[in-house]
Amino acid sequence: MLESPGSMNTPKHVLIVMDGMKEFRTEPLEWALENVINAGSTVTLLGVMPWLNIPLSSKTWLDVWPVGLEELSFFKERNEWKSDIKYLKLQKVVDLCNKYGVFPRKKVIMGYPLRLMVVEEITTLHATWVVFDRHQKNDRKFYAGKLPCNMVMMNEDGEVDMIKGRSMIENMDSAVEESLASSLPTPQILISDHLKEILKKQAQDQDP
Repeated sequence: MLESPGSMNTPKHVLIVMDGMKEFRTEPLEWALENVINAGSTVTLLGVMPWLNIPLSSKTWLDVWPVGLEELSFFKERNEWKSDIKYLKLQKVVDLCNKYGVFPRKKVIMGYPLRLMVVEEITTLHATWVVFDRHQKNDRKFYAGKLPCNMVMMNEDGEVDMIKGRSMIENMDSAVEESLASSLPTPQILISDHLKEILKKQAQDQDP
């Protein structure tokens, strides 16, 4: 495990960012389960893809992303599910998570710009670890500059490269600055109110 002893039992939310246009593989999940996820944690598989036209969409939806994890029990009642690769892949996800005592989730985001949507999703979910699949390598520097959490990226060898993100102190300083900026009154409003008081006083002085 890559965690310090003091954080071993702390529940986490680990996000695995995957290109929804590519074949679904469990290697990023397996690495996360073996190295950074503790029992009781949550792992979310996030499939990212642009808006799709109908023919391309039909091809993509043949993989795991359109099927909810909660739907597996329904499909398992049908004999043909064992011959459908997407159900077998999802069953493997569930089995792996059960083995490590982890709660699995799955989500798809579509749109543009994708990398900003990914950052928003990571922030919203308060992810403590993010594992990017190897198809996100072109955006490595972008994520390093935007995110303060722990990040790794799968490489072509099936191993991971650490990503040095923004420091937590830097992130806190930025948050404080934004908070202070939002709490300061708008200068134009202060000037306007001040002028109103002056004009009001002048009007009172001119009254007989």
